[in-house]
Amino acid sequence: MTQRTPQEIRNEAIAWHIRLRDGATADWDAFAQWLERHPTHSDAFDIVAAADTAIVPEAVPLHGQATAQGGDWEAYPAERRRTGLRWASSLAAVAALVLLGLIAIPWLTARPDRYTLATAAGQRRAVDIGDGSSAMLNGGTRLILDRNNPRFAELEVGEATFTIRHDAQQPFTIILGDHRIQDVGTRFNLIHDPGRFEVAVIEGAILYEAAGTRIPLAAGQALTIRSGDRPLLTRDDPARFAGWQTGRLSYRAVPLDHVASDLSRTVGAEVRIDPDIRALPFTGSIRIEADHGVTLTNFAATLGLQARRAGTGWLIEPHVRAPR
Repeated sequence: MTQRTPQEIRNEAIAWHIRLRDGATADWDAFAQWLERHPTHSDAFDIVAAADTAIVPEAVPLHGQATAQGGDWEAYPAERRRTGLRWASSLAAVAALVLLGLIAIPWLTARPDRYTLATAAGQRRAVDIGDGSSAMLNGGTRLILDRNNPRFAELEVGEATFTIRHDAQQPFTIILGDHRIQDVGTRFNLIHDPGRFEVAVIEGAILYEAAGTRIPLAAGQALTIRSGDRPLLTRDDPARFAGWQTGRLSYRAVPLDHVASDLSRTVGAEVRIDPDIRALPFTGSIRIEADHGVTLTNFAATLGLQARRAGTGWLIEPHVRAPR
């Protein structure tokens, strides 16, 4: 394979960042393959995403018309809004490229030992971490590994079940944002989403650490931390943990919005909850059918709600009452 320059890798990362904004499942599959081809790809993509975040799209005019911030955005025809967004995206990409020219080269060469494994929504993947340990990734997951350290992993986002070979001299460590998991010889399931962290121990034991807090967890125990809530320690049958691998998701007083995130990962399509009910707690089980439309329809029906197609995804909402 021809050696590519850092500039060429940055250009590819920018192209992927723009493409994935409205990416289909096939785009995510191809993106996951691109990430795996070389450890510098993940670093380059992260830099592009960070640079793009610094761009303020509201300041970009729509072909000389009023800006989205200063005018009535919804009043513009849909095609003109799409054209404006495409133009803004292109400008953001150019700005990101200029910024990357100043900062990216050190980043691309600083961590050649790290690499990312990713799955698209609805996709699963078995991963050999090395040193006798492994992981099964659920859909919509990004896992960072280290070629020089098989006793380290970082779950950037998503869900995965880890089976770890215990080594008292060199404990296995997993980083999840501000959270840290240290293995004590075990199998456990992790979820890391924005505003949500969950670990459930299936076998053995782990040590949870964050902000000076250390909590040992044994088989059958689960720790849940959600934004704005106190940590919640619960106990359940370990066989119910990692239910996504056996086709059944089980919950106890979990907000519907988080249930929707799990369903999105598992069925491979975005599942949203009506804003008025997304915080309602759900307790029960969801059976994952081969026909995902049946899965979502049945789930909604158990709550007295309805599931309907909304674009390429699904929306779960209260039944619309017919006017009298």
